[in-house]
Amino acid sequence: MTNRTDAIISGLAALLVLFTAMLDPRVSVGLAVVFLLGVAVYKFTRKGGA
Repeated sequence: MTNRTDAIISGLAALLVLFTAMLDPRVSVGLAVVFLLGVAVYKFTRKGGA
């Protein structure tokens, strides 16, 4: 993933987490953890395969 793509995905995830925090903080925490794990798994699988 390039730096630009990484920044875009991180920014969109941050905005989604911020907006869901207004609705329910528990959902916001869950989404944040899911996004972090998803990006970590994606980066590790792409790094190992390349």
